[in-house]
Amino acid sequence: MATPLTHYTVEMEHSGLSGWINYRESMLTLRFSYERMLTSLYVFVPGDEQWSAYCRSSGARTATPRRTEIIQRIAAELRTQQASSMVQINEYGIEVVF
Repeated sequence: MATPLTHYTVEMEHSGLSGWINYRESMLTLRFSYERMLTSLYVFVPGDEQWSAYCRSSGARTATPRRTEIIQRIAAELRTQQASSMVQINEYGIEVVF
């Protein structure tokens, strides 16, 4: 049987050259801002030190210990959605190169 953690969506809200990435599971939603540049897209993600506070303020306490997993899921989905050539994850975000 599938658990709620196996069912998630990653959706983009566009507003010109920037917008929001919405990560959703059955009991939580996290939003991350992004900016589109000429050859890439950058998603801003709170760093390790800010992640806990961000999850609390978003009403998503269950996501607190899962930062790496959630970022990897978002990166994989963006690679698919954006047909990118490369995705890089660093301390403060995800860069999708076209």
